[in-house]
Amino acid sequence: MTDELLLRRAKSGDTAAFEQLAAPCEAMVWRVCVRILRHEEDARDAVQDAMLAAWQKLSTFDGQSSFSTWVCAIAVHRCQDLLRRQKVRQAESLENMREGGYEPADTDPGPSERLEAKERRERVRRALLQLPEDQRVPLILFCMEGKRYEEIAEITGVPIGTVKSRVSRARDRLRELVREDASGNISPFPASKESKGGRVG
Repeated sequence: MTDELLLRRAKSGDTAAFEQLAAPCEAMVWRVCVRILRHEEDARDAVQDAMLAAWQKLSTFDGQSSFSTWVCAIAVHRCQDLLRRQKVRQAESLENMREGGYEPADTDPGPSERLEAKERRERVRRALLQLPEDQRVPLILFCMEGKRYEEIAEITGVPIGTVKSRVSRARDRLRELVREDASGNISPFPASKESKGGRVG
């Protein structure tokens, strides 16, 4: 059954069709929520809220973007709501951040190489947590989820030029923070929201 047919059936009230339509993007939505909220329980709540909202608002989906992009936008907004209402659990977040793309190319690393790779991943996680929300979210969507600038603009609700600027600044700042961490000049825990400032959108 095509997505177009599933969408028509879902809009007519077919919950099974909606579940089949939404299933392919659930893993992506989960990763985005975990990386934004930095806490699995909060992310689980955000995903559930986003999927429920997508079902309730399905009649407003006009097909101007992909269905997955539309659902991701809803999820990001739910995450922002949670961040405004709750204090993010900082200590637990280090283990919950599972960022990809930073593994060494060596397919058979020895003990020292594995330790070095693990330490680098931890530095990247800690550095990522130091970024303000308005930079961290676009960077996650662009580098970790492979979203295009146009999609990120739709998801975050900011102009495409702003998205490009924030991704660029986030990359530069992330590299700086990783270097600082490697030299022992960065805290292992993120700064508080009040000190970081900045919000997505």
